[in-house]
Amino acid sequence: MANSHEPEQPVDQILSYSSAQAPDSATLDHGILHEFIGMYLRRAHEVAYEDFRIRLGDDALHPGYFTILTLIVHNPRISQTQLGAASARDKSSITKALRWMEENDLIVRLRSGRDRRIHLSVATDKGIALQARMQAKAMAHLQALDDAIGPERHAAFVATLKDLIANLDAAHGAADGQAG
Repeated sequence: MANSHEPEQPVDQILSYSSAQAPDSATLDHGILHEFIGMYLRRAHEVAYEDFRIRLGDDALHPGYFTILTLIVHNPRISQTQLGAASARDKSSITKALRWMEENDLIVRLRSGRDRRIHLSVATDKGIALQARMQAKAMAHLQALDDAIGPERHAAFVATLKDLIANLDAAHGAADGQAG
């Protein structure tokens, strides 16, 4: 009996067909892909982000910028390090976002009175207004996600995602510590 993860026909037989035809899309053999959680996480992220982008319309920003702007609006004088930790983004991504927001008059960056190397971000009136519009539209997106997941599964779903993040982060941290 053939392994379910191997092609059903030998490669030489597949290549010898005189009139090549694509397989039927409805019955494609996905091999082990149906077991790859990452594939489903990626696809869920893509459709969720697309729903969010459509709902935001003209107010849509680059991916992750809503998170950063929201943190700045709700935490005036937040540092770049704090933004990175709170949004789980690396320093270069935060720097790029802050520069873009500053160039578009959504925030101003001030030097810390305690440490001149540290910049603190504050939302402008324009940034506050944009974040408020985006947040109002985001509520419909959150409701669509809640409807898709279902109220009875919501808490468990979020807990599972948090566990996945924490466990894989910890595993990579342990592996990084062993590599050095």
